[in-house]
Amino acid sequence: MMELKEYQRGALDALARWLEALEEAQRDSETLIEAFQQTPTNIPIPDEIRNYPKIAWQKLKENGSIAATAGEYVDRTDGANRPIPHICFKVPTGGGKTLLAAAALERLPRQRGLVLWIVPSKAIYAQTKAALWDKRHPYRKMLNRACAGRVKMLEKEDTFNRDDIANYLCVMLLMLPATNRQRGREFLRMFRDSGRYPSFFPDIDNVFGNTEMLNEYPDLECHTERGLIKQSLFNVFKLLRPVVVLDEAHKAYGARNQTANEEFAKSINRLDPRMVIELSATPNRGISNLLVDIGGPDLKKEEMIKLPVQVTSFPNAEWQLTLGQAADELERLNAEARSLENSTGRYIRPIAVVRVERTGRDQQDGERIHAEDVREYLTQNLRVPSDAVRVKSAEKDELGRENLLSEFSQVRWIITKSALMEGWDCPFAYLLVMLDNTQAQRAITQLVGRVMRQPHAQRTGSELLDQCYVYCNNAEVGTVVTQVKNGLESEGLTGLGDEVMGALDSQQAGEVQAVERQTIMRREQFQNQRIYLPMVRHRNGDEWVQLNYQAHILPQVDWAAIEAPHPSASAPQSVRRESERVDLDETTPVFHTEQELHIERQISIADFARRLSDIMPNLWQAARIAQQMHERLRADGETEEAIYDRRSYLAHVLREHVKDEVEKQAEQVFRRKLDQGEIRFDLETQQPNYQMVDSYEIQIHSNERQLERYSNPVQMSLFEKVFEQQFDSELEKKFAYYLDEELALQWWHRVAARQRGEYYLQGWKRGRIYPDFVAMANEIGGVTHVMIFDTKGEHLAGNLDTVYKRKVLETLEGAFNSAGRMVVSDGPRRQGIFQLVFSEQDFLEIPPRLDIETYSTRR
Repeated sequence: MMELKEYQRGALDALARWLEALEEAQRDSETLIEAFQQTPTNIPIPDEIRNYPKIAWQKLKENGSIAATAGEYVDRTDGANRPIPHICFKVPTGGGKTLLAAAALERLPRQRGLVLWIVPSKAIYAQTKAALWDKRHPYRKMLNRACAGRVKMLEKEDTFNRDDIANYLCVMLLMLPATNRQRGREFLRMFRDSGRYPSFFPDIDNVFGNTEMLNEYPDLECHTERGLIKQSLFNVFKLLRPVVVLDEAHKAYGARNQTANEEFAKSINRLDPRMVIELSATPNRGISNLLVDIGGPDLKKEEMIKLPVQVTSFPNAEWQLTLGQAADELERLNAEARSLENSTGRYIRPIAVVRVERTGRDQQDGERIHAEDVREYLTQNLRVPSDAVRVKSAEKDELGRENLLSEFSQVRWIITKSALMEGWDCPFAYLLVMLDNTQAQRAITQLVGRVMRQPHAQRTGSELLDQCYVYCNNAEVGTVVTQVKNGLESEGLTGLGDEVMGALDSQQAGEVQAVERQTIMRREQFQNQRIYLPMVRHRNGDEWVQLNYQAHILPQVDWAAIEAPHPSASAPQSVRRESERVDLDETTPVFHTEQELHIERQISIADFARRLSDIMPNLWQAARIAQQMHERLRADGETEEAIYDRRSYLAHVLREHVKDEVEKQAEQVFRRKLDQGEIRFDLETQQPNYQMVDSYEIQIHSNERQLERYSNPVQMSLFEKVFEQQFDSELEKKFAYYLDEELALQWWHRVAARQRGEYYLQGWKRGRIYPDFVAMANEIGGVTHVMIFDTKGEHLAGNLDTVYKRKVLETLEGAFNSAGRMVVSDGPRRQGIFQLVFSEQDFLEIPPRLDIETYSTRR
């Protein structure tokens, strides 16, 4: 099962809170509406009562549960004037929009019905289709889990009927032109009375059935002459009220003309959606309600992207020189990748993407740079094997469906013009070579995102392989750097401007500031000192080793003690189909509700057990728990059909229950071993505790700004220089300023990036906890304080990951301080302060914990 990143889990937690608030607000709204309707005075129902999505949004806003960057709430209503619940996830390029969309659908309280999944282009359409139609793909598995495998994937031309809707989660993939009436014929086809969906409509001559349906669905489109309902796909959508997933929403709402953007929003509203979920790199806040704002630093922290972006340009040079230099760079990357594979077994094959001016069959004129010119120079002059070079264009697709991540693929060079601008992602793409006119802002804006994805979403620990490269021909590096920064912003990668670095050739030295490597030493007073930080350790015979969740915690879980939950939820909503029956005589037609299509409703215990495979290594125990839940439900009087109808909900309940039980036991194991001395967290021994390095290297601009306070560099950091680029948020900077002013400290250190060899804490879950700051206090009253801090935005204060980290920090602080009371060596006693920081208000909690009575010691 694909493991979600922290920002993705946070986004889904926000979605869960919104869905809960929405359900509560809708229930209250319906109660009030019913009360108004029963009053004898026929008081009109206020619009504010009907607008339950806004009520839910305002409640979340008051609780700080929506993005701080969200604008004012935007109302949207459908063709029947009903309010439409709609939210937007801001997700940068490379952040997993499709993954979040699938995960969001998995969490909706719907097992059947229609979902419209709308994408902006043919390239993204093909990419999304390849993922969702493949039953082995993680995205499709998420959809399968949502409805126990009963997923029906559809395209616009596919036929479907009421039985499909009643018994499957039907997901229809559409392109933007098919949903926007302003885009011409593709959309107009949806309005045609095609006669392809008879199960949804009364017969043409059934006037009574036609009237009944119009009374229930007054906004259906009708023929102008006879007033009969059109049997169109558009009307089917309005009948079914689909959930709409709008992928890459900025492509729909990104026109310069706001009126055009609003018209597109109206075209979505006319589909009568019961909910709209948007995913966008750059949301339009005048149209979208921004629930979650994921920035570039979030992706950087979770190792999703390669950074920094190294920009090298060759002004007034022939394109062959630029290509040759890029080939040298690619060879260096290949050598580093081979070394990585030899030492770790991890396979990476760096690929260069080359943008040219022409790719057409008859466009090779000797003046413009053509794809075949580049192929010829690579294979003949630079001796690149011909099977390592491919052209990707509208006319020629030499990549086809080749798996570029396979060890059997030979591809190292891809030549293109615009075919890869969107909808194409390959984590092995490291080097972007711009041989065309780099002044084409849109080209570099869209292509830079193609080389930023990190292979396996995990840093390699190699500097060369943890960054990406842009080589530009006939352009000034300063211009290119600006364009790349703009490109990052347009891809939603806000907050990463300092990660774009311009490297120079000899012609440009002195014109633009260069990138350089600096070795940062400890401040003089701390040099040659052995500084240790505590690690969570586990006894291994007569030795102590770093705690390992798989080896030391998980084997101690008592799987036999975990029993099935006792779910008591009602069956999820189902979709009924309506039809009519007319006898051959003149009897009045009967318009009635029909039963669902009969299918074999038999529960598969194996399907339930598979949902637990990533939590429980023992599948026999997983099957036992699933079987036990099934038996308990039957013993309580549940029929097999009722259990089947609730299968997705029950599978979710089962999984969450078992996960919670495992985590409870893991916490008990951790605490028991801590009490019994099998786990330690102290500084009474040196190894295998963490030893701070004496120096480290950092790659920066030669004019990179140091972190300054009142125009002076910070003074209390462990290392002599701290740069602004090492901070991901304003809260982190403010906290650094705060620590730097605290005279009770000896030093503080910013743990800038999560990679191999850096300090971390291990709790009772699989994942490690990487703090943002560590610090050491001066001796106060015979005590020296070791401090560990992790900064979190206030919007993350209540999510499950934050709650877990708070518990771990509190537990480790208690263990450390208990060990510190047992003085076994000369010198001051050590105590720990391990704390989460959500806002500047939390800064004020630190001095009292250091036994500083007043702020008089502060500067």
